[in-house]
Amino acid sequence: MSKKTIIFAMLLAFVLGLTSANAATIKAVKVQGDIPVAADDPFWTRYGPTFHKHTVVDLDPQMITNPMWPAPATKWVNVRAATNGKEIAVRLSWTDPTRNDIMVQSQQYKDQAAIMFPVNQSGEEPPFTMGGDGERVNIWQWKATWDKEGAGSSGNAGMQDLEDQYKYMAMGSGSYYMYEPAGKLSGKEPAHASGSKEDGSKSGGASDISKRRTYTDFGMGKNEGVFNSGRATGNMLSDASKRISPVEDLNAEGFSTLTTQAHQDVQGSGNWANNRWSVVFKRSLTNGDANDTQFKGNKTPMAIAVWNGANKERNGQKGVTQWNTLEW
Repeated sequence: MSKKTIIFAMLLAFVLGLTSANAATIKAVKVQGDIPVAADDPFWTRYGPTFHKHTVVDLDPQMITNPMWPAPATKWVNVRAATNGKEIAVRLSWTDPTRNDIMVQSQQYKDQAAIMFPVNQSGEEPPFTMGGDGERVNIWQWKATWDKEGAGSSGNAGMQDLEDQYKYMAMGSGSYYMYEPAGKLSGKEPAHASGSKEDGSKSGGASDISKRRTYTDFGMGKNEGVFNSGRATGNMLSDASKRISPVEDLNAEGFSTLTTQAHQDVQGSGNWANNRWSVVFKRSLTNGDANDTQFKGNKTPMAIAVWNGANKERNGQKGVTQWNTLEW
């Protein structure tokens, strides 16, 4: 192969996003005791054991598949890791002057971050493009909206609602009209579609959901809406009671195959302060879930992705890395 051909091939690879600006090795610090999930815990900050053990990893534009994203807002991420022999934790932090953790109205996008590992820890590493057919990857994705909603502790009561964006809401349907400016349950029995109760008397407004005869949502009270097809199917995007933390445990075997795991195993937490996000991911080194990465050796490939909501980043529109190496 001629020198000219080699140079052309390298340039083509860079344009397509097939080279990483800074493939790195992240070494987990060995510690005793519990590893804090809180991203702002002193363990992770200036006086903690990981303070001088961080690695800066450059993020590349996602230029491999449509929709390509040539100018992601986040250019680099600071990575730290720790293990106590039973668990492993990874902390990402990056500059972000806008906190995007509300997404209940049109044209709102959330801040997110993810790390990815091969499920099969033997043989060649899978494509860093979310794996490939028969080459499954395990993705841990943190969502700023889930953090704000108190995922893992608040259940559905913490889920954001349109009333979080619009103080005064009114809704009309036929002869039935509801108006609850404070978003409070009125205590009334819900009206039927006709606007009348079974005995013919009139009623309206929201009611105590625990005392309803049905789960149909006839009111506009904050989080009383149970008429929710996603929640009815057990989709954790709609049913926050199924979330154990702000981090979603997922699998993929290539683009457009991202799938929520039936069993969620990853703990996590995010913190936004001083124009900067910090996020911790934590899980046991091994478990009994065949869809999870098992950290049995002393190292694994790890890729990183960050989405900036203010830059309208979502799905494949993000800053990414190729495979880095996480050692423990």
